[in-house]
Parts: sequence; C-alpha cells; structure tokens
Amino acid sequence: MIWLPTLPMTLPVWQVHVLVLEAAMPSALLTVALSRSYGCDAGLASRMVFFTTVLSAVSVPVMFQLLR
Repeated sequence: MIWLPTLPMTLPVWQVHVLVLEAAMPSALLTVALSRSYGCDAGLASRMVFFTTVLSAVSVPVMFQLLR
C-alpha cells in the first residue's frame, strides 16, 4: 500500500526501499503508554502493537525479497 503512492514521485530507489521497509515494521510501543496516560483504551493499543509485531515477522522478510 505504501509503494503505490511512490510511483508518480521522482524518488531514488533507495528512498522507496526505506519507505516500504519502514511501513513493514511493527508499531511503536509508545502508543500504549500514550493511550494509557490520555485515558484511551490501552488494552486495545497493546493488542494492536502485538498483532503488528507478529505480522512483521512475515512482512519484513517478504519486503526484503520483493525489494531485492
């Protein structure tokens, strides 16, 4: 999903690779701490961070293979 918007841009290949790999990384844990301190659903934020971390175990190697 992040690769398609880069097509009309005149970005060097390495910048597109960085954007795609960064998008494949898991969410930051800071969102859980911020959601708790601001009274949001910290449990939901925690589950979402866990899900993206597990998903990144698949997405990061796949992106490395596609960008090769």
